[in-house]
Amino acid sequence: MPDDLHHVTKVEQRGDDTIVVYIQTDSFKAGQEVEVSAYLTQADAYAAYNDKKHIPLPDPDNPELPAVLHVELPATELDATQDVTVVTRVTEVWPTVLPQDQETLNKYKGKLGEYALKAVWTYPDSEGKGSGDGESQSTGNGDNQATPPP
Repeated sequence: MPDDLHHVTKVEQRGDDTIVVYIQTDSFKAGQEVEVSAYLTQADAYAAYNDKKHIPLPDPDNPELPAVLHVELPATELDATQDVTVVTRVTEVWPTVLPQDQETLNKYKGKLGEYALKAVWTYPDSEGKGSGDGESQSTGNGDNQATPPP
């Protein structure tokens, strides 16, 4: 069953009450940047983690094994005799650079009252430009647009 490869394999609590959660996955390439969230609960205790990590390189002696990420949660008092529940999410990271859009900001200036906009950032192709043909693509060469990073 493929989903068997995506789960928390172990939780450890150190002497200082910090918690380490080990998350196994085979859904990403080695070196790929991912966002990892982990939420641990036990009765009234709660600890959370959310940050970016890179998928580790495979074990050279056993490259077919799934990757295991480890995340460190803050110190939390847990009862060693009770089960814990851990909810995790590992997702792709899609960084996007958005250039400042003075033209759109100018269109709305003074028209929204208390909800007036202070600034606008717009992805170069999100203003109705098509995708696929050269004429509708943004060139990013001076029309208040930037070329997205490769």
